[in-house]
Amino acid sequence: MKKTYVAIVVLFALLLLLPFTVQTVADLNGEKRFISLDIFKDVVYTPFARESNVAACAHKLDSAWRAARESIAGGAETVDALEPVVGALSDLEAVVLTVNAYAELDTAEADYKLLKQADTLLATLEDEPENFKTVDSTLKALIAEFGHFSLVRAFLAVKHYGVWTSRYLRAFEKKVEDENALVLAVRPRYQLAVWKIFNDPGEKVVLGNGEGRWLFYRQDVEFLVQPSPLDVRSAKLDNPIQAILKFRDQLKAKGVELLVVVTPGKPSIYPERLTAAGNNIAGATAAGHGKAILDSLAKLGLNTADLYTPLLAAKVDDAKFGPLYLNDDTHWTPRGAEIAANVIAKKVGELAESGVVNIGEPSMEFVTSDSIADRMGDIGEMSGLNKFNVFNAQKVTGHVIYQQEISERTEPPQDSLLDSTVVRDTTKTPFKDDFRKAKILILGDSFSRIYQTDAPVNAGWIAHFAKEMGRPVASIVSDGGASTLVREKLARKAGVLKGKKLLIWEFVERDLRFGAEGWKEVNF
Repeated sequence: MKKTYVAIVVLFALLLLLPFTVQTVADLNGEKRFISLDIFKDVVYTPFARESNVAACAHKLDSAWRAARESIAGGAETVDALEPVVGALSDLEAVVLTVNAYAELDTAEADYKLLKQADTLLATLEDEPENFKTVDSTLKALIAEFGHFSLVRAFLAVKHYGVWTSRYLRAFEKKVEDENALVLAVRPRYQLAVWKIFNDPGEKVVLGNGEGRWLFYRQDVEFLVQPSPLDVRSAKLDNPIQAILKFRDQLKAKGVELLVVVTPGKPSIYPERLTAAGNNIAGATAAGHGKAILDSLAKLGLNTADLYTPLLAAKVDDAKFGPLYLNDDTHWTPRGAEIAANVIAKKVGELAESGVVNIGEPSMEFVTSDSIADRMGDIGEMSGLNKFNVFNAQKVTGHVIYQQEISERTEPPQDSLLDSTVVRDTTKTPFKDDFRKAKILILGDSFSRIYQTDAPVNAGWIAHFAKEMGRPVASIVSDGGASTLVREKLARKAGVLKGKKLLIWEFVERDLRFGAEGWKEVNF
């Protein structure tokens, strides 16, 4: 009996060591997937190597800033003089924020705040030269903080971000799960077997019901069925309304109006394709969490654009014009994007007519051209089954936006008896952001990116919005990060707010609960 126990223990130990052993062999063969000795390296080497790199980057920043001050004093263009400084600061940020192989510096740390403050101030210096002294003192403080090798900082990094912390171990475990050589070899075949036997598309995916059996992103579904982010049961979550109100006030202080656009998730518009009981869900969708929060924002006096009502109403024409959302993707079809653009443009027009915002007169002409593209759904990719061609690419027809410029010129007559001829020249150029001329700035997520910067390009809601408005626009987009990350991008480029009168903030409803980095307060 004892020999049996020993055999079971040995077998169990071998199974535990198998992934580590396979990965070590893969590493030795030069397959760079996961380094088995990362834990040891991050204890005895990384903290001290990081400190050396931090000091070197700080000295580089010091030299670049000294040279920039001399150049600016000598009459050089500020933007040209600051280019090496921006690069040196970016290098310093990269080293400081990456504590080790699996942990990044917490945004609440004083070092993080000092870096971001310097980044923001430097970005505004070209347009606000009166901030020179503030920028100078901030960069000097930064250089003083990081310009030397600090054993204390190295040990604190190990203490707060090392291998014994949950943040490190969670990231380490995820890396093992995602990139271990054995897992990469076995998981796809396991997923395919589960799909064939149980019709299960994976942990991130929910399989729809009925004709076509659409795929739904699990977070979109969970947003509908879990308590509202404003419910007492969600007290641990950041309050999105407070963050939005704070952002509205920050923009008002800069003379910029805010328009909030909450994009409905696919299950909110097509609950009947999600489950056989979809009709019951559909009855509650119009008053679901996303729409309820949007209505709450409107009651608090914020400018909002309602996409729920027009998208739900537009479903009746699906048989004629096609669905509003893609089969195997979280995002809308070009038709859905264009309806959104029309709704948002109409709302902005109302704000302009009522005197809430002054965006000037239409100044541009746009034309459209059809373009067909293949769209491989992001949910299908999440399932891991696309390696076996389980889901097919979906063809979409986008309407690409071009700026049209018409000029006239007079050609002399070829015969003295004839009059001169007026010739109209038409030039088409692809739509593009115009940060200098635009009075409207758009912050958005992947719903603002789809068809705009990926195929068929310049066919997203942003381009169609510009066409409806007849005006230039500019945009800052962060996939999956419209709750906090896109505002942080804006804070680092605060100079782009110069001349802007309206900021349109688009984010998908699930971000109200699941937004990357939550709904943190971002200082400008």
